Amino acid sequence: MTRLLNKLSFRLRPLLAGVYGKPWFIAFTAFYFRTLLPLVRRFVPLYGVTAVLSMSYRCQCSCAHCGVGKAPAPPEGELNRAEVLKFIEDLARLGGACVHFFGGEPLLSPHLEEFVAKTRALGLVASVDTNGLLLDEAMALRLKAAGIARIRVSLDSPRAGEHDANRGVPGCWDKAVEGLRICARLGIPAAASIYATKENLASGDFEELIALARKLGVGVRFLSSIQSGRWKEKDVPLTPGEIDKLRSLVGPDVCWETDFLQHKDVPFWCNSMIGNKFDVSAFGDVLACCYLPAAFGNIRREPLETIVKRMWGSEMFKEGSSHFDCPMNDGNFTRRHEKELAAARQPARAA
Repeated sequence: MTRLLNKLSFRLRPLLAGVYGKPWFIAFTAFYFRTLLPLVRRFVPLYGVTAVLSMSYRCQCSCAHCGVGKAPAPPEGELNRAEVLKFIEDLARLGGACVHFFGGEPLLSPHLEEFVAKTRALGLVASVDTNGLLLDEAMALRLKAAGIARIRVSLDSPRAGEHDANRGVPGCWDKAVEGLRICARLGIPAAASIYATKENLASGDFEELIALARKLGVGVRFLSSIQSGRWKEKDVPLTPGEIDKLRSLVGPDVCWETDFLQHKDVPFWCNSMIGNKFDVSAFGDVLACCYLPAAFGNIRREPLETIVKRMWGSEMFKEGSSHFDCPMNDGNFTRRHEKELAAARQPARAA
């Protein structure tokens, strides 16, 4: 029954897109996450949740906006194949809906197709984020055969030179664009993963990225700038006026972080703080988010259900649930939780 309801939820999303901005739907969504979902989870602990799993911190790129390369590894190292498979099984047993494979660069893993197939076999949705360097036609076909539901490819600029310079890899832009083009041709749901900054909103580059994605036949999923990772000490949060401009650009094929935020009137709810997702680091730490990397426990030492229940019941979550922007952009929030954030073993990344 749980698997059936999770499947129904994902299938209904595109059908409901036309009412996302209606006041009654916004009110119902708030009621669902704040009241109804916690009641359901008394019986099905992780019902409907997406787990973002960082498979490794290895990556070919060295992005200016990414802090992944600084992660200090514990003695036991990154999660191995058996540990990842067990995590997927536990998530399915507890009512989870989706595994999003993250990194580092997930396509570097020799086991990615097996993990995707396992996720699908257990009735969950599988998706992946990639820099696109390894996303050729053969890889795309293997992922499609394994059951991938969506592939997101990072794009930093509408111009190859700027994208490549930011990522430190010549030819990265061409690979990313070609990877998206391949996905569109093969009928694999795909999106350009982009981020909004003060600079690209002012210059028009952000709109050019959206136009490029549409030309390639894929959607857009964007994030606003978050004061975390290598941007932790920078004044990157957008102003209210810049947020208004960002909101004016969302639509059926352009969403802000999550699918239902594709209408300008939908409030921004932190996807983690409303209990819609959580992250697991490559070392097994359960986190609110890769941008908010305070660890609440480790799946190598405790049951997943115990850790997530502790996280959702914590003071950090009770406080963060009232935020309508990323809590990491709130200096008062980060100062109050400085100790937990300083102890994190996974740095944040921007896209």
